[in-house]
Amino acid sequence: MEQTQTQIDIAAPASLVWAILSDFRTYQRWNPLMRGVQGRPASGANVEIRLSSPPGADVKVRSTVVRMSEPREIRLRDHFAVPGLFNSERRFRIEALPNGGVRFHHGEQAWGILVFLFSRRRTLRARNGLEAMNAALKRRAERACADEAPPTGAWGVQA
Repeated sequence: MEQTQTQIDIAAPASLVWAILSDFRTYQRWNPLMRGVQGRPASGANVEIRLSSPPGADVKVRSTVVRMSEPREIRLRDHFAVPGLFNSERRFRIEALPNGGVRFHHGEQAWGILVFLFSRRRTLRARNGLEAMNAALKRRAERACADEAPPTGAWGVQA
């Protein structure tokens, strides 16, 4: 079994980050890792994910939403071709921070025969993909948060 864990702090409310993360229809506009998701964001739903796979060829993966716990967590589980060759679970978790904003935890757990054959190269690609998605989510949420901020006058005082 192989695990990759990443996290990023986002200066936006949890409700906004959740709204972006749970809107599968918009992934193709902002997500460099998951280039598209077809299906409903609901526990037990089957979805088709188009993953970016270097060197530029996208791979379609059929996944099941195994956990959709609004407004904090999404888990997706899939397997490649035959169960046992390559299985994975992607985890997205939003943690509210005491000073405002959130910490976005993004991880992947993979197991199966193919994981061990391509372990080192796959781990690097997985981490890079997760971190690219994290950065894109941060940009999108913080930009949306800034667009909703009330206008301020001189010295940062609300007008």
